[in-house]
Amino acid sequence: MNRRDKHAKTSRAAPEIMPRPPALPEMSDEAAAQIQQLLCDWLLWFSAAYGEQIRRCNEPWAAPRREPPSPHRIDDPF
Repeated sequence: MNRRDKHAKTSRAAPEIMPRPPALPEMSDEAAAQIQQLLCDWLLWFSAAYGEQIRRCNEPWAAPRREPPSPHRIDDPF
């Protein structure tokens, strides 16, 4: 068997099927409400701690203007 035959066999193989993710665990209504509250509290903390950086990233027009680079003349070596 040469390389060409070996390569042809592997290309005809069926693609592997990804297994399904596991089902979500069942939980009580109280547990679901507590987890949601925990996530909401964490999101508020994260927004308070990193809000300025998030706003800078989402609003690039609000960033202070930078000076444009000075025009370079071909005769100036530096």
